Amino acid sequence: MTSASSGLPSFDRMQLREPFDLTYYNEQPLSAGQFHSHAFYEIFYFHEGRCTYLIGDSVFVLKPGDLLLMNGLTLHCPSVEPGSKYVRSIIHFDPAWLCKDLPEVAKGILLEPFETLRNHRIALTGSDKQEFEALLDDVQRISMAGGKYKQERITLRIQELMYMIAGWCLNEVQEQEAVSDKERHVQHVVSFVEDHFMQDITLEGIARDMHITKHYLSALFKEVTGTTVFKYVYHRRINQAKILLKLYPHMSITDVSRSAGFKHLAHFSRMFKSQVGVTPERYRRSNDELSLT
Repeated sequence: MTSASSGLPSFDRMQLREPFDLTYYNEQPLSAGQFHSHAFYEIFYFHEGRCTYLIGDSVFVLKPGDLLLMNGLTLHCPSVEPGSKYVRSIIHFDPAWLCKDLPEVAKGILLEPFETLRNHRIALTGSDKQEFEALLDDVQRISMAGGKYKQERITLRIQELMYMIAGWCLNEVQEQEAVSDKERHVQHVVSFVEDHFMQDITLEGIARDMHITKHYLSALFKEVTGTTVFKYVYHRRINQAKILLKLYPHMSITDVSRSAGFKHLAHFSRMFKSQVGVTPERYRRSNDELSLT
């Protein structure tokens, strides 16, 4: 969705009125893709249709049974194929509410997939898919019913869903947690860039956020990744521009440049051609033939 006044895509910061919200088996069509973020966690389940989901610089072509875990802060946006169904169930929840009375060990188990993997897809099939859908249906049934202890029963069901998810993600979480301290620092940089690439970014700002010196930060990032922090920042911005060029065919190149985090159009055009091999205009004309990623 674009702003009527500026032509720029809108980036909504959603608010959660309650600590838990379920949108169950929603078949309402989506009028236009809209990037948004929020300070709560999200479980997105895809029932049916044709949809590409963009989370940060990741692009997921969804299939029925796909489950997306999102920490919420990363900008994300569904892009539904015109004329196709878009059937989904979405759970938004406040992690502090979900884990309020749980011991620390249990909190760690339930929240690790979101905090360690950040944004992750699980392709459910067979009995896993059936069990998840049955439990999701149960949450909806309780939500619609009256009676005492309704909120407590919903909380227990959501926690059970989270334990299922934690089990499916166990190997990926353990692999991620096995990385070295140097890799953790680099991951912190990547996460910082993901959350701030549309803003002015300085080495001083990243280093201050990590409580290390900018010189150590530069050397560490180059040692682990083989590239510099700002080459990575520009790569992320160019990738965002490619996404915008694909999703918003009528958006001006100037607005694409600004939305991707560039201050000057000439700099954007030069960096885009250097990384992609063609100008932004040429990329837009032939994006069906060029890779988005």
